[in-house]
Amino acid sequence: MQTTPGLIQHIRLARQPIVDRDLVTMGYELLYRAQDVDQVARISNSNQATASVVINALTEIGLDILVGTQQAFVNVPLKLLFNEVLKGISSRQLVLEILETVECNESTAGAMNALKASGFRLALDDFPADDLSLPCVAAAHYVKLDVLSEGAEKIAQTVEKAHAAGLKVVAEKVEEWSDFELLKAAGVDFFQGHFYARPEMIIRQSIRANKANLLSLLILLQDENVAMDAVTEKINTDLALTYRLLRLVNSAAIGMRRKVESVADAVRMLGLNTIRSMVYLSALTGVDGKPPALIKTAMIRARFAELLAKKTGMASPPSAFMVGLFSTLDAFYDQPIRQIVDELPLSDSIASALVSREGSLGEILEYVIFYERGVWLEGDEVTEQLNAVAPQLYVEAVNWAEQMN
Repeated sequence: MQTTPGLIQHIRLARQPIVDRDLVTMGYELLYRAQDVDQVARISNSNQATASVVINALTEIGLDILVGTQQAFVNVPLKLLFNEVLKGISSRQLVLEILETVECNESTAGAMNALKASGFRLALDDFPADDLSLPCVAAAHYVKLDVLSEGAEKIAQTVEKAHAAGLKVVAEKVEEWSDFELLKAAGVDFFQGHFYARPEMIIRQSIRANKANLLSLLILLQDENVAMDAVTEKINTDLALTYRLLRLVNSAAIGMRRKVESVADAVRMLGLNTIRSMVYLSALTGVDGKPPALIKTAMIRARFAELLAKKTGMASPPSAFMVGLFSTLDAFYDQPIRQIVDELPLSDSIASALVSREGSLGEILEYVIFYERGVWLEGDEVTEQLNAVAPQLYVEAVNWAEQMN
């Protein structure tokens, strides 16, 4: 099946290895790339760029694919440094690089210490070699010194002072092997630059999220006392958000790796702070696109399956909803459904229903798909039970999907 134009986007980011003195990779810097054919940064909004890198790394591509068990360095501008949003997705794999445009004062040090307490490691990016006595230095784990702007010899003279301040030194923009040898002899801990590897582009196909849904959910989440059920219901109406939510549950960065039966399970596992962070970062990325026919099909299937399960008692209604919602993912991603399911923390019953139509959830899904094609099934007792209630429930499902859109 061909994907629908305008609904699918290609997620792009680049990664560049950071190596130790023996040229063993200790991590990667994840770099923003525009969501088009350009292979350059073209950053017009640093907050949007950081949000895009973080949400794509955690929920679209996955840190396990991007960096394995190693560290992921991500640039953080002023606004996100002083915002609570990053605390909701804290990860010991993420190293937040505080940009050189952020003033290294007591206020910055306080914000950095708060992020450190949440589990992040911190680096000072493109940091001037002469500024190692400034207040924010004590809050960092790494200092990244720019060889092209500072010069290899000046950095070599700075290493001892940086180590005395408790910092690991990363020499970045190392272009020549001779600079690497000089800096290695001076005691630099890690290296990044074209002498070893240029940034590598990573591309993944993804569903485009709907900005209206994101913003309405963001407004809902401003209420500190918002009910979990209300959040779950809103997420249930957006396939892209639901997919991101489950990817986040399954992310090694978050440290869960648990099976879920429904969106409600995922919301409870992550908690509202993490949900707020995911939605806020998703909204910042600037995604848009009105859901077309394929999204509508997914919504009708989800609601129809949920109503059938509830009416007949054959299966859990929330699980049936998820099965119906995710039954079109292979069309969105142009990938076998088994491959997609393997990337999500779905319960065995939901996975079996999606991949091989097994179990009561599989029976409901198979019935839903035949019904939408106009095929009236006859035969066993289960089918007759579904036939008895399907006409009315299908109309209800269609009407519900129209209202959601």
